[in-house]
Amino acid sequence: MQRVNFGGRRLPIGGFFWLPVLILVLAGCSFGRETPTPAPVDLPVYQPSTALTTTVGTVTNTVAAATPAQTTAQAAPAPAPVAGDSLSYNGELAADQQVTVMSQVNGQVLELPVDVGTVVKAGDVVVRIDSTTLEAQRAQALAGLDAAKAQLDALKDPPKESDLDAARAAVAAAAAAYKRATDGLTDEDRRLVTAQLRLAQAGVTVAQAGYNRVKDVPEIASLPQSLQLQQATLQLEAAQAQYDKAIKGPTADAIAGAYAQLVNARAALQRLQDGPKQAQIDAATAQVHAAETALYLAQLQLNKATITAPIDGVVSKVSTAVGAMAAPGAPIATLLSRNVKITIPVQEARLSQVKVGQRAVIHLDAFPDRTFEGVVAIIAPELDSSTRTVQVTIRPTGDTSGLAPGMSSTVELVVE
Repeated sequence: MQRVNFGGRRLPIGGFFWLPVLILVLAGCSFGRETPTPAPVDLPVYQPSTALTTTVGTVTNTVAAATPAQTTAQAAPAPAPVAGDSLSYNGELAADQQVTVMSQVNGQVLELPVDVGTVVKAGDVVVRIDSTTLEAQRAQALAGLDAAKAQLDALKDPPKESDLDAARAAVAAAAAAYKRATDGLTDEDRRLVTAQLRLAQAGVTVAQAGYNRVKDVPEIASLPQSLQLQQATLQLEAAQAQYDKAIKGPTADAIAGAYAQLVNARAALQRLQDGPKQAQIDAATAQVHAAETALYLAQLQLNKATITAPIDGVVSKVSTAVGAMAAPGAPIATLLSRNVKITIPVQEARLSQVKVGQRAVIHLDAFPDRTFEGVVAIIAPELDSSTRTVQVTIRPTGDTSGLAPGMSSTVELVVE
């Protein structure tokens, strides 16, 4: 028989063991009687706090807590500030203008009259760069302009009478040379070349006779008679060649050359008489304009060797030194304007409460016991879609002594 452990004693499972257990179970059951419901537990009801503080960006507002009837409804928008209320934002002072002065030419830095903290006016020299090469380029461009102007003036000036006479004389000479080339050898020319030939032959005869008298001398080659004979022989050969050429007459090439010279002389005379054509004047004028442009560019590059301050301000950074090489695009110095501004992000929901000219009160961490007046100067025309804010620029008014870019500030926009 199986037994169970009950209160430290092992009892048998079967038999009369289950009878008392069954009687107790049946006695606890209710067959047809109503059983009273137990009273509910009395728990305390939760009560929300009387006020709920919410912070949006850097603007802090206090709104009433939601009532139980509003727990399932959408939260009501924050009420607009009443007259005399203010919107508070954190910001940082920044220079109204920040300009990085850069070099536009190559060269060595010769002068650097500014340093960090130097106060400059617009037009003050910031740096001077070596301009030797640039000055040479300008001189070359100036010479080109002078040459172009001289050529244009020569075309526009009427011809002088002396120039016309010289041109007419050149035409006459060219015509005579052409006539001689086409007519051939005249009687006078024939007699002249014949006389020159005979004179050369006589010279050889005389020189030969003198040579014959001393030809038996051993040192004949060093005697004057030998040299005279050589010279006379050369003169005879030259006279013979000239005679042969004259008798033969001019060649076709000679005639063509003479004709070309005549045509050129006549054309030169005609140009002087007619004056320059309009196309020539236009071309010369264009050359002058091109030379003027080249001079302007050279002067412009030369001017860039002296860099001046574009704004009034103070030097906050110097990026070069005397003796260093400057290159186009290389920073030289950074200038900050003396005027400052504060740019704050205003929420889209608050934009209707901000307008240009609105009064602002500025608190600075650097001056905890002072306040500065300001005014809304610029409201950006574009909304930042990521932050749903608009950039608003505040400019201090009145006494701004001691204000410097980078100072932490708190701006209160006064809602009138």
